[in-house]
This record gives sequence, structure tokens and C-alpha cells, in this order.
Amino acid sequence: MPEPPRRIAITGAAGFLGSATLERLTAMPGTELVVGIDILPTPGPPGETGRFVSVVRDVTGPLEDILRDYAVDAVVHLAFVLRPPRDERVARLINVDATATLLDACAAAGVGRFVYLSSTTVYGAHASYTRPYVETDSPAPVAGFTYSEHKVEAEALIERFTEAHPEVAASVLRGCVIMAPGADNFIADSLSMRLLPAAAGSDPEMQFLHIDDYASAVEAVLVERATGVFNIAGSGTVRWRDMVRMAGGRVAPVPAGLLRKVIDVTWGLRLQNRSPSSGLAFITYPWLASTGKIESELGWKARHSSRDALEAWISGR
Repeated sequence: MPEPPRRIAITGAAGFLGSATLERLTAMPGTELVVGIDILPTPGPPGETGRFVSVVRDVTGPLEDILRDYAVDAVVHLAFVLRPPRDERVARLINVDATATLLDACAAAGVGRFVYLSSTTVYGAHASYTRPYVETDSPAPVAGFTYSEHKVEAEALIERFTEAHPEVAASVLRGCVIMAPGADNFIADSLSMRLLPAAAGSDPEMQFLHIDDYASAVEAVLVERATGVFNIAGSGTVRWRDMVRMAGGRVAPVPAGLLRKVIDVTWGLRLQNRSPSSGLAFITYPWLASTGKIESELGWKARHSSRDALEAWISGR
């Protein structure tokens, strides 16, 4: 059985996901040190002393010195621009270019394990959907949805990196929407609205992942030195209209064509910053993913259902 990593660096460590990852990996048996890298200072896990250090650094700059100085043997890469960007160039610098730079730094510093958090949105949300996506399905991101497009580009960088550096155990976790109190994503943002416009006639099933299950998946791929792509999601689904009602809101059905035009106009005039109309696909069509691979190969299974994860976010708002 592979030994767990002892010195782990996390990029984007000060954020919502970074904090949960930091807490989980610091408590992992065998961990000597976790290095939190972020443009902001990273708070350490509650009560933790001696096994955590915060490094304030922009991920778009060189990181090889940090990896070498702290003898890092595993990297969890979370730094990413989540919100739809007004400046695609800046988002690309962080989401794609910085990933390439970090991979080069890992190779130069002799880092043996690399974990990247991707998203099930890379499969896209399309009218042609017939079954849950599996890891061998080709990514088909919704055109114009920058978040997914950049995730696909970063995944391609990692695939080329592993071909050139087979000694590095690199894994990609394609997660569905991760929910818990404090979650900041496009679904949580939408559910904060009391009256939520939606395409008339649409009511897709959706998957959610509890933050604790996300963190346990990161631990699983690190400990097992897993390689390749793995979908992660909670069991079961929740219908879009059900979850809006659970969150205390109401759905306002609008013809899809009209809604798309309204969203693009309000986005273009900067009257809303949630998303251009490309994001509408994710509340119109299903984009469910199968977790069979990680369950069979690594024995990982979410402890919380999709509904559990959603209810955790609702109760903690």
C-alpha cells in the first residue's frame, strides 16, 4: 500500500475549499506539514500548531522555491477564478497559465503527487444528454461558459504533463457543485434570489457534493497515489424546482429564448454579474456524472447524499 504524502502544498488555501482541504490534510495520519499558498494569508486549522504554514504568494508567479524550501512531496491545486470574468485574459492567467507554471515547478522540485480540482461542468449541459457521464466521455463545455472552458484547458495541460512525467501521480477530480455553509458558487448565488427566472418547462435533476466528502476524495487520491480522472458527487439527485423551494424561493418560468436575451442584455449592461446566458444551460438540461470509477478503484463513496449537501448549505445560510 502506498505511503501517504508527508508535506503537502495547497494553492488557493485561503478560500472555501482550501480551508476544508487544509483541515482534512493536516489531520491526515503521517502529515508533517501543510503549506497554504494564497494571495491572502491563510488561517490555520483550529487548534493546529506546528504542522501548518501560510505563504502569501500570487500563483501566477514562480512557486518552485516554495516547493523546494518546504520539501513538498504533494500539491493540491485549487486556485481558480470561480466567477464569470469580465476580463477573460486575467482569468486565463490564473486558471490556465498559472496551472502550466505550477506543473513545471512540480517537475523541477521533484513533487511526486499532484491533485487538480476540475468540475463535472466540463461535460457540458446539453439537450442531447441521455445518461450520467463517465470519465471516458469527451469534455464538451458549454460555449461561452469560461469556468468550464478553462477547466478543460487545465486538464489538457495535466494530461500532457503526465505523459512527459510518468513518475508523478497526477489525478483530476471532476466534482459536481460542492455545498456547505459558506459555499460561493453559481448555484448558491442563484438560490439566494427569492424569485428565480428559469426556462419554461425545464426542471433538471442536479447533483451536489458535501464539503466533507470532497475533502475525503482529495485524501483518497493522495493516499493511494491515484492517477487519471475521477468523477465525485453525492448520491441521488435533487430537481431544480425542488431545490429552489427548499431554499425558500420561487421559480418564474420564462420562454428560453426570451430569458437568454434578457440575461445577455443585463450582463452586457453590467446590471448583473452572475453569468452570461451560457450559464442558463446548467439549469435547463441535466449534467449528471457517474461515480462508479472512484468507488470501484479507490473504495471512495460519498457519505452524504446530494440532498444532504444542499440542506447543509440551506441550514447554514
